[in-house]
Amino acid sequence: MNRASLNHLIQLIPGFRTDSFMRLFSVASSAVLMIMFILVAAHAQVQNLPGLKPVQSQRPPLVAPPGSQLIKHFVFIIKENRSFDSYFGAFPGADGATQGVISTGQTVPLTPNPDITPHDLTHTSSGALTDMDNGKMDDFDLPAYGNENGDLLPYRQFTQSGIPNYWIYAQDFVLADHMFSSLHGPSFPNHLYTVAAQSGGVLEIPVAEATQSTSWGCDAPEGELVRMLGPSGELENVAPCFDFPTLADSLENAGISWKYYAPSEGERGYEFSTLDAISHIRNSNLWQEHVVPTTNFVTDALSGNLPAVSWAVSGYQSEHPPNSVCLGENWTVEQVNAVMEGPDWASTAIIIVWDDFGGFYDHVVPPKVDGYGLGIRVPALIISPYARPGYISHTQYEFSSVLKTIEEVFGLPPLTRRDSEAHDLHDSFDFSQQPLSPVILHPRSCPVNSTQYVQFGNQGVGTSSPAAPVELTNYFNSTLTISKVSVTGPFTQTNRCTKIPPGSYCNISVKFNPQATGAQTGQLMIYDNHPDSPLTVQLQGTGSLVNATPVYPGVNYRVVTYGSPQAATVTLANTSSTPVNISNVNIVGYNAADFSPTTDCSGTIPPSGSCSWNVTFTASPQPYDLWGTESAAMVFNTTDPSSPATVRLTGIGIQLVISPHSLSFAPEPVGQTSAPKILNITNPSTSSPLTFSSIQAVGDFAQTNNCGSNLQPGASCQVLVTFTPTKSGELLGGVNFNDSDVTSPQILSIVGIGTP
Repeated sequence: MNRASLNHLIQLIPGFRTDSFMRLFSVASSAVLMIMFILVAAHAQVQNLPGLKPVQSQRPPLVAPPGSQLIKHFVFIIKENRSFDSYFGAFPGADGATQGVISTGQTVPLTPNPDITPHDLTHTSSGALTDMDNGKMDDFDLPAYGNENGDLLPYRQFTQSGIPNYWIYAQDFVLADHMFSSLHGPSFPNHLYTVAAQSGGVLEIPVAEATQSTSWGCDAPEGELVRMLGPSGELENVAPCFDFPTLADSLENAGISWKYYAPSEGERGYEFSTLDAISHIRNSNLWQEHVVPTTNFVTDALSGNLPAVSWAVSGYQSEHPPNSVCLGENWTVEQVNAVMEGPDWASTAIIIVWDDFGGFYDHVVPPKVDGYGLGIRVPALIISPYARPGYISHTQYEFSSVLKTIEEVFGLPPLTRRDSEAHDLHDSFDFSQQPLSPVILHPRSCPVNSTQYVQFGNQGVGTSSPAAPVELTNYFNSTLTISKVSVTGPFTQTNRCTKIPPGSYCNISVKFNPQATGAQTGQLMIYDNHPDSPLTVQLQGTGSLVNATPVYPGVNYRVVTYGSPQAATVTLANTSSTPVNISNVNIVGYNAADFSPTTDCSGTIPPSGSCSWNVTFTASPQPYDLWGTESAAMVFNTTDPSSPATVRLTGIGIQLVISPHSLSFAPEPVGQTSAPKILNITNPSTSSPLTFSSIQAVGDFAQTNNCGSNLQPGASCQVLVTFTPTKSGELLGGVNFNDSDVTSPQILSIVGIGTP
């Protein structure tokens, strides 16, 4: 969420921790590096995208089926970043999967999911579309952190023992196995759908230039921007403050009570307080009166003061990787228990969803309803006295379905085409049944060790893998003392954890050191003063005859101009005393066609020898619905028993070339205008015109240009920039380009000096 955290171009940063229970994800970003949505569509197509326009106000209110008026309270709980298969893929009777396909075409089991993940996963728009691979649902290992050193983290799954209380809710009430996120992208736009049945064109999360802001709304610091799709298909960066209508407005206008329960400003999770992004709510009394601390929910529920409609979000209990799922489940149980123990249970429906898939595998192809989605499938639980007990709903839902159901029950008109056309939730209710009794659950003790399973990928015999962390967290009131750590099998461990104070954590590092080929297993044993000691972590890796380099994250071509291919070297080294024969080498993945390998390798790698390939990336304009990053994998099929070996390939193609990359003006007296400096703008594409929506100078700078609204393939234009200082000293500014390129808006930095 801030560029200071950037450590990999076009990569997601792993979650960081500022106290013992707090984790937050961060997204790498800059004008060129924040890779987002490209929509190569005609102007008319863009204008007709559902979600961009509200439904005409003259549309009549929606009507609920008989009996639904028994529901007088809706509670909409929004958790973070989990796919359906990662939580309920093994649930009996559900449309789930316990194995998945990776980019090489191999089918792999969905192995145990850690309670605290070692890192976040890519769940940006481009990441989601890469994962989906035109409906093949087989590239979840290709986006950033999708297969870090062989961990295949997206292909992990909880079973009943990992999320026991969620499974109880699913067994006793309703599990919806065709709830889809509303947009194939990350949290912020999907949260907007939960209040407005649209994102207003927003595609990604807001990004601050140099602050660790936790605000994704109208009070965000100056310079925090969010990528959105403009009305004519152009990509823009705008402040995350909007004014489209929400369900809260419909409720307010009808005199129906509502509250949004969220972390307060400055707290972790405040970014999920979505109404902060709606100006007429954030900057009015509605904010003070209706947006309240999350902690108020339990009090209101127990005392019978729930409004007709509640939204509830949380901070470190959100389950956003790498946050603890156990802590998040306990928080959810606390909220649901409060409703069930309060006087409003008899007339309440609780809907629990996860706002996006978080980069985790799911096998169901999302339906396409417009240019924004639907996104990848997420879990949903429906809990109510009138929920059909033990029912699995196969009806296609999205977040707008929740809004539609509320609108129907309270006789409100739809907000957009999305909630107008979405399926409501009423198949999950039976208003004629004997009302279900409360199911009061107990929070569970969270595991000290973050994971019970660590997976390594292929590793050459006689070599050592990168280290994998096993995190220990002390959830108790006394110091956790580690007396001994041991490891079995071809693994080594490094432990500096001796005493862990309450609320703190410590990492044990584990490496895989195979001495033979094939699957290898071992155990990490942790002895401490915890009643469950010793703690056991299962270890798994595969010994290989070869190592492919560069290792994860592989080859990153960064930014490549159309028509200017870039090459990089990939090497396959034989680490054994046995010759290895290469049967074939393939490039696979959504963007495989843009990567081309050549080699003079004979096809046999002698013992301790190697072969190299020159892999060229030729960026090309992407088809409708691809959002920037190009990802693929180079796959080596050999006589190695652990074949294939792979190397990840990523790059970004750009259509707009600006030269020079920055401008610096000589000292200029205050009030006087400098001579112009020239920016040369080129469209190197051989086929696609470049469309400009605006070119703007910022600060004490001005620009004129001859670029017009379209720059044809191979054409160039010029921007003339002048400097008129308004005060003495160093003055910063820039020129912003809003256009149809995937890296738009591009920001060119300018510096000048004003003199007395």
